[in-house]
Amino acid sequence: MKKILFATTALVATAGVAAADVSVSGRAGFGVIHTKAGAAPAVTNLINNFDLYFTGSTETDGGVSLSATVEMEGMGGAVSAFSSGNAILGNNNYAKSVAVAPTTVFAASAGALSFTFGNTDGAFDRSMTEVHRIAGIGYENWTMDSFIDNNDGGNIARFEYAAGGVTASLSYAGLDQSTGIGVKYTGDLGAANVTVGAAYENQAGPNNEYWGISGRAAFGAFSVGAGYADGTTGAPFNDTWNISAGYSANGVMIAAMYGDSGVANTEMWNLMGTYDLGGGASVFAQYGERQSGTNKIASMGVAFSF
Repeated sequence: MKKILFATTALVATAGVAAADVSVSGRAGFGVIHTKAGAAPAVTNLINNFDLYFTGSTETDGGVSLSATVEMEGMGGAVSAFSSGNAILGNNNYAKSVAVAPTTVFAASAGALSFTFGNTDGAFDRSMTEVHRIAGIGYENWTMDSFIDNNDGGNIARFEYAAGGVTASLSYAGLDQSTGIGVKYTGDLGAANVTVGAAYENQAGPNNEYWGISGRAAFGAFSVGAGYADGTTGAPFNDTWNISAGYSANGVMIAAMYGDSGVANTEMWNLMGTYDLGGGASVFAQYGERQSGTNKIASMGVAFSF
């Protein structure tokens, strides 16, 4: 992350200068992706992605921290390396695309309380613990949407209280009239570091609610994860579950994930691996299948963050 200080000279010399703390961060990736959808011919494409974030922050005299982040994501190939589930089989249009419109996230915190507004996670997303995946590192294969994206759309307002390893979240999205609540705990239990979460969300209209439970545990270099979601909204939240296991040591990470959705009668599995090159850069590779091998996807390349 690169920090830049912007100073504005006062109108009178005796007033000195005022400075705002602005940080610039981002991530980028490039590589090759190979897809096979049903009886259609296999397609191999080169692909790239670039995400950029500008964050300005300050603190009031009363100790309240304030920040705002402008997000410019998806500046690259049509398939984002870092947006969950975007590498969907059958979508082979990987031509260069125009960057998406910038979005903004505002945040305020004081002690254990915080408030976030904008393009952020709702309480369901925030509280659920995801299984192994390489989002943010490579061009991700499929994942179970119930553990990544909820039904919140547009600007989301989220309140949080965090203390003693427990984080409680409450959110509302005006566009979908969706209200969510969730809780997550992270801590050491004996020889394992454990994260567990549970969440519920209700969207305006009949039969528009769902809930989920999830957990992940790390035993040294080994880790396992699992999650389950159900509800009345239909796919992908009805009777959806996934499990995963991974190993990470000496800069190498390998993992496997399996999931199934009862509504869509869709099962999927992924094998993935990364190697840390240092300096925020990694080599990634993965292979996955879904719907009993009808659809297949593989990708490999280099990604880095700054």
